[in-house]
Amino acid sequence: MLPTALLVTAALTAVSVWSTSGDIEADLMARAKNALADVGVSGGQVSFSGRDASLSGFPPDKAAQAMDAIQRIDGVRTVEISGDTAPPAGPVTTSGEPSTEPPAPPSPPPSPTTSAKPTDKAGFQAEIARLLEASPITFEPDTTELTEDGERGALEIAKLLTDAPRELKFRITGQVASGSDKKLSLNRAKTVERLLERNGVKRDQVYSTERRNSDGAGGEGRRVDITVEQR
Repeated sequence: MLPTALLVTAALTAVSVWSTSGDIEADLMARAKNALADVGVSGGQVSFSGRDASLSGFPPDKAAQAMDAIQRIDGVRTVEISGDTAPPAGPVTTSGEPSTEPPAPPSPPPSPTTSAKPTDKAGFQAEIARLLEASPITFEPDTTELTEDGERGALEIAKLLTDAPRELKFRITGQVASGSDKKLSLNRAKTVERLLERNGVKRDQVYSTERRNSDGAGGEGRRVDITVEQR
């Protein structure tokens, strides 16, 4: 039979341990409530067994946030959570709550925009005029060298004329900024003619002419005009 003094000592030790454990749990519980309040999480329960925390009843969209808040508390050893912890499907508002509005249907893909190629003289002349207005075929001053914009404009014209009907021809007329430099205006037209042929336009469908003087001003005459003709 154990001595009375030993029994008393064991009892006092057990009370001390129980009291210390209870103090730890109470302290952790108080800090857990504060931690959850700091991150704005509510709607669940937290309990402690020593330094081990158990969480239950938290909304799925708050469960991970609650676990993270408790894990950050100094002195907590493990954290377990029960219940559905998967986040809700669908959009979530800035407050963290799932939106009650139905998701918007996916937008249909944009329809490809295709413009029909002209098929007659009038149609080709109108389209050429539109392209030349958007990107005039222009040259560097006093040369037959195309500007960057001028070359870009000529290439757009080439795309249009590549599959033109055989009964159509295209007259390229060179212009100069001032005076009546017949040779320069013709050579500018030939520069464009060669570029069009290199880019798929049939050789017998384009030809060059010159203009004696320019109706342009301030450099606008450093260009070529294109006229559609019927064979």
